[in-house]
Amino acid sequence: MKDELPNFALLIDADNDTPEIIAPVIEEITRDARLSVRRVYGDFTSPNLAKWREVLANHGIQPVQQYRNSVGKNATDSALIIDAMDLLHGGRLDGFCLVSSDGDFTRLATRIREDGLSVFGFGRKHAPKAFVSACERYTYVENLGVAPVVEEKVSAVPAPVAGPKQGAEVAKPRPVESGVSEKNKLKNLLLRAYTNVADDDGWALVSRIALYLRANHSDFDPRSFGATNFVKLLESGGGFDLKQRKQGNGTAHFCRPAKRPMSPVYLDALRSAVTERKGEDGWTSLAAIGAYLREHGRKLEESGCSTLTEALHSCGLFDIRDAGGVHKDFRLGKKTG
Repeated sequence: MKDELPNFALLIDADNDTPEIIAPVIEEITRDARLSVRRVYGDFTSPNLAKWREVLANHGIQPVQQYRNSVGKNATDSALIIDAMDLLHGGRLDGFCLVSSDGDFTRLATRIREDGLSVFGFGRKHAPKAFVSACERYTYVENLGVAPVVEEKVSAVPAPVAGPKQGAEVAKPRPVESGVSEKNKLKNLLLRAYTNVADDDGWALVSRIALYLRANHSDFDPRSFGATNFVKLLESGGGFDLKQRKQGNGTAHFCRPAKRPMSPVYLDALRSAVTERKGEDGWTSLAAIGAYLREHGRKLEESGCSTLTEALHSCGLFDIRDAGGVHKDFRLGKKTG
């Protein structure tokens, strides 16, 4: 039910963006929270913010007028921060949604989270990393269908001594990353998350990977990579196998890195390790198997698996037993022995 959703305040820095961001931001946040407070801050007497008036009426947002009494001083930021602290101490809220790409709100975000409340940020991709990381979740509005800001050309500052290039137009510098490097970056990110949450059988609950990434990268969003959701991201470009398995009273998506063929040499080494390093009870510890493989120059990459446990599981040659805690022992299966 709607009343069971957490109670959030939506605070918007109008000086920092344009009104077309509001509708998609509200749609995004109201999937997870109820917005009991909706406020926008700025000097609405200025021509720059004239377009905000119609948007505010359409979405029930209360404008908070802040005149620019001093040049170089941002009264809008101060008013938003003061109101946020009043709301925080009121004790009626479960979290805040801060709509801004301004790094001046970094300390506000960390202060709110220190009181145990959630902070969801929304802004442009040029938002400072410190502010993005201070939020529990940060969504780039470009991923919500908002058009990116067009970079304007600016005139170079004239040098004290006139030269042939004085007054030439130059574009603002923008770092460019190739598609290949972005793809590798994504793959490494997903593999790191998978490694930290995978079960002993080599499968990881997809929702746990998503939670891990959100916890460590507040701006991680499948839409940044052209996928509508996390499962689609893993299917399209993550290099993962997916399947549905029983989870509680229903089913859930699990994944593991797509398998590559196991080297016959590595398979023989696994069989030898389990056979030659077994204890008196006929079982071999994972540590003993790993030590044998290292001594004989075998590398995990030859298995086509992400972990040694997964390799031992996947080849289907071995029996497995719990050895206390997360430890496992292995022996050659009776049908293969």
